[in-house]
Amino acid sequence: MMPPFEMRCLRWVSLGKTNMEIALLEGKSVAEIESSLERARTLLDAESIDEAIVKANAPQSWQR
Repeated sequence: MMPPFEMRCLRWVSLGKTNMEIALLEGKSVAEIESSLERARTLLDAESIDEAIVKANAPQSWQR
């Protein structure tokens, strides 16, 4: 299961926000956003953030 903060970061990226914009919106540092996106990518076994976004939005049955 994806932690809520990682999901929010992926959602912000999918809406076209930069890491700097996400950091400002979430009250975090850019490094924290970058780490969160990397964790999300790893958890979803994705090659890129774009692939992680697709996988995060796929129905659970497709992710197996």
